Amino acid sequence: MEAQIISLNHHANVSLKATHYESPRPLKGTILYLHGGGLEFGQRDDLPRPYLQQFVDAGYQVITLDYLLAPESKLDVILAVLKESIATLQTKLTLTSNLYLMGRSAGAYLGYLLLRDGLPAHAFLDLYGYAGLNHPEFRRPAEFYTAFPAVPPMQAQALVQDQPLVTGALKDRYPLYVSSRQFGTWLSQILPSIRDADQYSLTTAELAQLPPTLSFHSRHDPDIPFAAAQLATQAIPAAQLIPVAGHEHDFDRTVTPTTQAYYQTMIDFLADPQAQALVS
Repeated sequence: MEAQIISLNHHANVSLKATHYESPRPLKGTILYLHGGGLEFGQRDDLPRPYLQQFVDAGYQVITLDYLLAPESKLDVILAVLKESIATLQTKLTLTSNLYLMGRSAGAYLGYLLLRDGLPAHAFLDLYGYAGLNHPEFRRPAEFYTAFPAVPPMQAQALVQDQPLVTGALKDRYPLYVSSRQFGTWLSQILPSIRDADQYSLTTAELAQLPPTLSFHSRHDPDIPFAAAQLATQAIPAAQLIPVAGHEHDFDRTVTPTTQAYYQTMIDFLADPQAQALVS
């Protein structure tokens, strides 16, 4: 599987890049991928290689994208610079007319915002994401995270860097996210103002305009409520929600025959998104 690094744009002396995983097969489409990490950690090439191999073997090129991280950058800037990156990508690489968007967790959330704002994707693969910030779980201490050793806000603040970031290692940045969920301050970490939450949440009418969507979400997700997936997929005209048994948020973190079967389901879905989404 060949990979090429593509320079996209710069923001405040930070370089944003993409990784292009080419397919040796006749090309069926392009998948743009956005990683997870609560908008505060993660990196573009976090998708395990076996999943990438499944996509490229099926005839899809995969492009993984950098985006700015919070709280060094707020959501208005994160989204604007991400749009610039995609526009630059389109000038540097020939994208197929069959363009698909894929995101995991916070990456899926950014995907919802991009689709709302006009990204012309034929289908959307949403893995344990959310379409808005208006879930009460985002505004109060999260039971799952309060069971962890406390990370006081002052300790978390010491992890914030002086300049924008596009990559955040789990060991360095996860405590920042944990703290924000323990103390119910996550929205203030990512938004220009807490009053902007509605501006960065899709309405039912906006969800109704989205392309065919395939969503995977654990029924007992301790991080992002299963109801988030239910509300989104109920409002999207051609959408299918596949519930995953268990209590893991990122249930596909470890590659298993079961998770690879889920990825095969995604590949089958992309062959005819409209028809597949309506068979549920």
